[in-house]
Amino acid sequence: MNKTLYGQISAKIAEQIENEVYLPGDKLPSIRKACQQFKVSVSTIQQAYSQLENLYLAEARPQSGYYVLSQNENLTEEPEMTDTGTPIPVSVNDGIFQVIKETENFKYNFGAAYPHSDFLPVAQLQKTIRKISRHHLKDLLTTGSSIDVNLLLRRQLAQRMTYAGCQLSANDIVTTSGCKDALSLCLNAVAKKGDVIAIESPAFPGILQAIEALEMNALEIPTHPKEGISIDALKLALEQWPIRACALIPTFNNPLGSSMPEDNRKELVELLKIREIPLIEDDLFGDLGTYGQRANALKSYDRDGLVLYCSSVSKSLGPGLKVGWISPGRYLKKIQKLKFLNSVTESTLSQMIVAEYFATGNYDKHIRRIRNIYAQNRKLMAACIADHFPKGTTISNPSGGYMLWVGLPAEINTWKLYNLAIKDKISFLPGILFSPTGKYNNFLRLNAAVPWSSETENALIKLAKHSLKAID
Repeated sequence: MNKTLYGQISAKIAEQIENEVYLPGDKLPSIRKACQQFKVSVSTIQQAYSQLENLYLAEARPQSGYYVLSQNENLTEEPEMTDTGTPIPVSVNDGIFQVIKETENFKYNFGAAYPHSDFLPVAQLQKTIRKISRHHLKDLLTTGSSIDVNLLLRRQLAQRMTYAGCQLSANDIVTTSGCKDALSLCLNAVAKKGDVIAIESPAFPGILQAIEALEMNALEIPTHPKEGISIDALKLALEQWPIRACALIPTFNNPLGSSMPEDNRKELVELLKIREIPLIEDDLFGDLGTYGQRANALKSYDRDGLVLYCSSVSKSLGPGLKVGWISPGRYLKKIQKLKFLNSVTESTLSQMIVAEYFATGNYDKHIRRIRNIYAQNRKLMAACIADHFPKGTTISNPSGGYMLWVGLPAEINTWKLYNLAIKDKISFLPGILFSPTGKYNNFLRLNAAVPWSSETENALIKLAKHSLKAID
């Protein structure tokens, strides 16, 4: 969704840096050469290089030019993959509930999976709400309203899905009261109690909560920190276990930040199609990529209705709106029936706000702004971790979203670290909550969608000091 010319050029160079065409310390083409290469003006290249500086990918050296920034040598970017386990029941709800209850009002809440209120488009949404109040509030408060708000929203969502490579109509979409509601409905539609659900490892705690609530079994599949779930490991698992469905986050996985290459996406959809195995796709972070065009959803490669696509506005516009949706393919009628039976209440006002906001075109401007902020924050947070956390610490290097997955030395127990940190009103999510088998005891997830300041940095430094006391 990079619409500016300088943004497109910046994204191309950023991808080259990501793919190691340019290595740390390499000099980028001079402004004059870049002008010739991209056939644009000097000011356009200057803006593109300025954006690379903002993303902490390049630096200007006086009278020398622009250079790729070096990474801190103490920082190992990629945690290792773990082995495939066996299908087991899930039990994470108590731990997650404890963390949320204890830390929801903390000033330094690095454990939340939502953006800080400073990054939400509050002023724009206020304008949208005032417009609705002037022209539509009476209708919204009346049961016999002449406005079909849900249809308006579904039309807007169908239009937005084209960015993810999907050609859908409003009738292909079911709205929900958030993405967790969507995931639960999808699991209910494709599986039953005791069935095996293949998940990434580490896994998004929300999907683990849904699997636990429905008394299903989870099977962890090794996941690469850059390229996502291992297709080879999934193939072996399909031969060994009666997998009923897969539930994955292919774009900016939570917590790893991995994003599947296009060829892997196609291969995955084809692999599951042959076996008639449904695939639940969680695309919550899809809009928050830092470089280039938005990745195509797995749904875009689905020709058999086996991909159930889920998303919401919680990561971009705020969790309080509670507006989510599903494009469930062949399971459409079953999802509609389950939704009716569950009687999950949805806010007509929230749906109207989101539909109107999408229609203004301001959403794309908001996304362009915040994804650059999140990229800067990830770099700043990673640099702080590299400088202050124990030697041997690893960290993910995502190209989108705002989650960082941090691995501490094996002897450090992050649940013990959590209990030390909350005494200073600092929170994070311990790694054990991302695995049904108790893996990742020395890992933690940090949220970079928080305002960066000296106070924020000091909170992370305190966390680093506490880690030295959290030894098993």
